[in-house]
Amino acid sequence: MSVESKWFFALGCLFLATAGALAAFGFHGPADMLTPAKRASWAWAVEMQYYHGAGLLAVGVLIHLLGSSWLLRSAGLLMLAGILVFSGLIYAGTLGAPEAFGEVVPSGGFMLMVSWLVLAAGVLRTRVR
Repeated sequence: MSVESKWFFALGCLFLATAGALAAFGFHGPADMLTPAKRASWAWAVEMQYYHGAGLLAVGVLIHLLGSSWLLRSAGLLMLAGILVFSGLIYAGTLGAPEAFGEVVPSGGFMLMVSWLVLAAGVLRTRVR
C-alpha cells in the first residue's frame, strides 16, 4: 500500500472516529450550549463528516487498487478540505464563532459535492491493469 493511499485511509479513520465523538457531544452536550436549532446543525455537520470520512477511506482504497492519479488525489483533497470547511465551520458556528464564518460554509459543501464527481472521473479514467 502506498504512502498516499495510507494517508487518505488514515485520515478517513480519523474523521470517522472524531465524528463519533462529536455526535456524542452533540447528543449529550450541555443543553444551554446547544439549543435545538444548534443541535440540528451540529447533527448535520456530523452526518456529512461521516459520509465524507467514509469517502476518504474509499479514496485510499481506490488509490491502492487503481494506482495514484491526479484526479483521485484531487478528490481526496477536496473531501478533506470540504470536511474541514463545511463541518468544521458549522461546529465553530454552533459554539459561538462569528456569524461571518457561516458565509463560507457553502463553499465547503460545494467542495464535497465536486469531490465525488472528481472521484468518479478518476475511476473512469483509470486504465485497467
